[in-house]
Amino acid sequence: MHDNILPLLETHFYSVAALLVIAIAGLCWLVKYISMRRLSRYLHKAKQEAREMAQISYLNPHPLIQISRDNRIVYANSAAYAAFPDLGKKGVSHSALSGLTDHFEIEEPIVREIALGTKIHHQTIAPVMRGDHRDLVIYCYDISQRKAYEESLRRSEKRAENAQMEAERANKARGDFLANMSHELRTPMNGIIGLTDMLLESPMKEEQKTSLKAVNKSSRNLLSLLNDLLDFSKIEAGELTIETIAFRPVDLLQQIESLHGPVARSKGLHLITRYADQMPDFIMGDPSRLLQILNNLVSNAIKFTPQGEVTIEMDGEAQERASFVFSITVRDTGIGIPKNKQQSVFAKFQQADSSTARKYGGTGLGLAITKDLVAIMQGTINIESAEGEGTAFTLSIPSKIADETDIASSHEALCHQNFSLNLNAKIMIVDDHPVNLLYLRQVLTRAGFEGFDEAASGHEAVELYKSRAYDLILMDCQMPDMDGYEASRQIRALENNYLTPPTIIAVTADAMKGAQAKCLDAQMNDYISKPIEKMKLLQILHKWIPGAAMTEFINLQNTAQIKQPDNDILPFDTARLHDFTGGKKDIEDQLIVMFLESLREDTAKMEIALRNDNYINWDEAVHKIYGAASNIGAYALAKLCDEAQSLSDGDNTKIMECHQAILARCAEITAILQQRAAA
Repeated sequence: MHDNILPLLETHFYSVAALLVIAIAGLCWLVKYISMRRLSRYLHKAKQEAREMAQISYLNPHPLIQISRDNRIVYANSAAYAAFPDLGKKGVSHSALSGLTDHFEIEEPIVREIALGTKIHHQTIAPVMRGDHRDLVIYCYDISQRKAYEESLRRSEKRAENAQMEAERANKARGDFLANMSHELRTPMNGIIGLTDMLLESPMKEEQKTSLKAVNKSSRNLLSLLNDLLDFSKIEAGELTIETIAFRPVDLLQQIESLHGPVARSKGLHLITRYADQMPDFIMGDPSRLLQILNNLVSNAIKFTPQGEVTIEMDGEAQERASFVFSITVRDTGIGIPKNKQQSVFAKFQQADSSTARKYGGTGLGLAITKDLVAIMQGTINIESAEGEGTAFTLSIPSKIADETDIASSHEALCHQNFSLNLNAKIMIVDDHPVNLLYLRQVLTRAGFEGFDEAASGHEAVELYKSRAYDLILMDCQMPDMDGYEASRQIRALENNYLTPPTIIAVTADAMKGAQAKCLDAQMNDYISKPIEKMKLLQILHKWIPGAAMTEFINLQNTAQIKQPDNDILPFDTARLHDFTGGKKDIEDQLIVMFLESLREDTAKMEIALRNDNYINWDEAVHKIYGAASNIGAYALAKLCDEAQSLSDGDNTKIMECHQAILARCAEITAILQQRAAA
């Protein structure tokens, strides 16, 4: 078979080769044809896309301009000519293209805002290459409406801010008004209460006494309402502060029981107190504000309980790191509060029922203030009540168990301890005011001291020290001729091997920051501020002249601490006078005569100093009145004098106003003391 094929192939070789060549050529043509068709389609598509891209820039609704380095407009779309009609005339000198000369060297696009008449354009400027030439493309976007909207937002925000500031000013003005009115009204109310208290002690007909008791009770009710308004205004203004001192929780229960027990018994109610065994002796907190809260809750419970009992339960739970959760529940068997009105009792100026105010009275502020006080103490208060069955208020306040340092510095702790003092210590008291000297003399005498000398000036103190060594000197700071600071420096300069260096305690009315440093600079050892509290003075004496003898003040357990600002608005505090004199009528009469005589002298000095524009002498006279008024219990007068000492020399108007106010207070306290002395 092979022999037959080979001759056949040899015979038709050229024919087969020709056919193969034709086939290959046809195939190549076919491939080329297909490629050309595909390339043609690609070219058509690319041309279409290029045309569309060109139309994008041309038909873009926002201006697009291309400029060359030689200050020619290479291209501008129709939107550019529509936005800038004079672009064709002005060319690159058009204001829309100003300031672009320095931008031809940029590598990355930049943006800017440009104002053109009433329009504001946001421009994106980008570099492009046109052959070997470097051009800039400027794309403009009209942001006038956006800017106008932003401006309207700013104006709205400004109006809202102004409205908020105006509301805050109005709120502050309201708070200031409430505070000022409360203070102004509290002053005469305290006078009415004080005078009616004194009148009730004098002999009179039973009918007159009944009427006077009604006046006194009404005045106390009105004062309670004013106190609520004052606390409310302080809370609203964010000015109410909370103390953190060591106190005995059991004392709160004892005070509540002594205060509200007679009222409860007069209504036929049982007032029951329960004190948990796990309660610590001392915890940290604000006892005066807690007492205010308890007073409010207990008085409400008694008010709204016609029969049955009122129970006060005090409990707590110790946590880690000496923290303690203080819990109090006040429970009554009274009229109760409907479920749907229980939360409204905490709202300001509201009570559970509109008839409640008519029947029981009150402002509707008590529980609102209580809730705010508890919140300021970071605690909680809850209510459980059923109509006709009674109500229970439970408050929980985080605290901590007081340590030894806290307890040692607390007034309550001082009231429950005796002091070891060296009663044979040689003491000198220095003050230019006879009332202050008398007060210090009384305090030291009642503490058990006998061997002490008195000096009425800095010069006299220095001369006394030259003739006798002293263990401790109580030095008034502000005295004429030679003040306490200079006297202390001279005494220190006299110290030698034959004189024992004394302890010098500054007695100053300056309780401001830096007062202690000023005293230490004058080489004093310590200081105590006026008005002098007996307990603080006793603590100072214990610190600097300790000894084996034990002493405590008469009726120390009942000695009230001077507490600001509650007492500072009283025209006259009889408790302070009684504490001063130990209840001895002869000493009281002597003190009143002495105080009134010095008051006449000091006010006369004030008048003369003011007429001569001598504010230094005026301030010295005011300072003397402040010290004596504080010690005797004339707190309203002392408060005015204290404020007067902070006035600057050039503030003539305020000095004159303060001067007149002090004279008015002096006349008021003179009338009160003269009436008391006559009685």
